[in-house]
Amino acid sequence: MQNVQIKNKVEILRYTLVFLAFAVSTSLYALTATEVMNKAASYAKTAKGIVGVFGVTTSGGSFTGSLKASGNKFVFATPVSTSWYNGKHMWSYNTSSKETTVVTPTANEISESNPLEYLRTYSANYSVTFSKNRVAGKYVVTLIPKSKKNQVRSVEITLNSKSFKPEKFVVIPRAGTAATVRIKSLDYSKSISASEFEYPKVKYPRVQIIDLR
Repeated sequence: MQNVQIKNKVEILRYTLVFLAFAVSTSLYALTATEVMNKAASYAKTAKGIVGVFGVTTSGGSFTGSLKASGNKFVFATPVSTSWYNGKHMWSYNTSSKETTVVTPTANEISESNPLEYLRTYSANYSVTFSKNRVAGKYVVTLIPKSKKNQVRSVEITLNSKSFKPEKFVVIPRAGTAATVRIKSLDYSKSISASEFEYPKVKYPRVQIIDLR
């Protein structure tokens, strides 16, 4: 009889813990994953101008870079390369080869150069769910490509639960190694001249330009 009572108490305790875990999960994610991404996308799309500093970690090492963006235009600078996208064409300057390549980029190429594009274009290209990884005070979502032709296998985004600004991207490609982008600072209220998204030829007078458009 005593063993039965102990067993019943254990069962009650187990179900109580399960209920509490469910309650905490529900209170943390009061919004659906789609609602979270819609808010994040809306803030990014309506921002006056975005200026940020980030750190990138890959299997090849780590580096710090900077980003300026307005609408779908951006300039993305790192120690090894700088990319300018004016909404139609993208110029990429390689510091080691001293060459600049010009292309009409694909959606994947744009996202590789500017991770904020995952916020702007997710609804057209990705399905969204909450990640199994949980971080207190954050929303963590996972984007899964709708097309198997997409070069990305998944993207995990950590968002501030109050501002809905991204704080980390973990991009896992179908081939190659994963990249983690940690946002160190992100300001959505900057004014940025349209000329900053054009390739500054004057700054690189002796650089060879390879036009692949």
